Amino acid sequence: MSLEQNLSEKPPLDGGYSWIACLVGFFVMFVIGGQLNIAGIIFAALLDEYNTNRGQTAWVTAIASGNVLAFGMISAVLCNRFGFANVIIFGGLTCAVGMISSSFAPNIYTLYLTYGLVWGFGSSLCYCSALFVLPRFFRARIGLANGIVLVGGSVGTLVLSSGIQKFINDIGLTKTFRVLAGIQLVLVISGFIARIFLGQLEFKNIKKNSFDWSIFKNKGYLTFVVSLCVFMPAYLIPYVHLVRLAKDSGVDSIKAAFLVSCIAFGSLTIRPFFGKLLDHPGVSRITTLQLTLLFISVSTALVPISTKYEWLATYAFLFGLLEGCFLISLPLIVQDLVGDRKLAEALGSLYFFISIPKMAGPSIAGWIYDTSNSYDVAFFCAGGIITVSSCILFIVPMFRTNSNSRSSKGREDVHEGFECAKEKIMVKETRL
Repeated sequence: MSLEQNLSEKPPLDGGYSWIACLVGFFVMFVIGGQLNIAGIIFAALLDEYNTNRGQTAWVTAIASGNVLAFGMISAVLCNRFGFANVIIFGGLTCAVGMISSSFAPNIYTLYLTYGLVWGFGSSLCYCSALFVLPRFFRARIGLANGIVLVGGSVGTLVLSSGIQKFINDIGLTKTFRVLAGIQLVLVISGFIARIFLGQLEFKNIKKNSFDWSIFKNKGYLTFVVSLCVFMPAYLIPYVHLVRLAKDSGVDSIKAAFLVSCIAFGSLTIRPFFGKLLDHPGVSRITTLQLTLLFISVSTALVPISTKYEWLATYAFLFGLLEGCFLISLPLIVQDLVGDRKLAEALGSLYFFISIPKMAGPSIAGWIYDTSNSYDVAFFCAGGIITVSSCILFIVPMFRTNSNSRSSKGREDVHEGFECAKEKIMVKETRL
């Protein structure tokens, strides 16, 4: 393929139709991120519905959350082969099937398959596709684009947290799953919108590429993966167990469910602005991530001494604030480490590796509660391992010179003639 043909297939960056990709990603995150973030509400309802212990019950939402990331490598390959719009459509249909099947589940073990595996797989296709496609349409404003897309999860959480709790109280968990099945159709519609407006603008030349295994030679990237694998067992503990902790303290179900809204409020507040901040060339993305993890560590370790509802609500808001910073940082740092062309493979692989410890964390916390009849040890341990994860990140910049950085890729892209809103992209120096 000639250079002229190659350029003709590439969409103008950071403007025009690029924002449609951003809007589609927003609605994908609205559904997937919103449902993931109400895991605590679903967990509490499952305990009442199936009368199982907390360790067993936590596996339902934990498997689903883990699988959202576990199939990241498959999502990357499918996006490169069939296009992200088609993958989102198929993922949305799979999610709907998973939720409908879950409404007929006779026991908790069936939900491991229908909710955890089927819905988890479909949501992975949608979630990862929405993130993988952004570097194809954004360059100078990639941080802002990630922030806008990921804020959809916060908005979805605000809407679903109050609505789903009310549905559970009024019509029961089984019928609520059917309501969620209908909501999954938003994903299908989003995929069709992307297919109509963006189908001809995707990078056609990358669809035939095979998986690029050279990312595993990048020591900075591998160190980053190790750090996040250490962090992940603690990540979902507040989402899954905070609502039940509040109920155990005597808080009614509506107020306990509002803690999920507090997390969403915090995340919604920071995401667009933090994404814009990370676009600034003088901001060290690794350092901001380290500070984010450190604050999460300290606040999580203080949960056991938070004896009042107001303190739990404050923690929930702060956790949401910091979690928003964490989620936006991930794809941007990976892009810094491996470059734009390998981003889908690198981000998909990262999601796969961190999915296993992420999946195990809530169940381990549940087993700790079943053994000790208290959440204190679980939250103390979570705070400790997050600190370790933050310290490991000190090693990543040492491999900076061996990584394929954003700045070098930016120079290459300018050389090839990419355009950004009808202007040449201004090259920024990356600071890990």
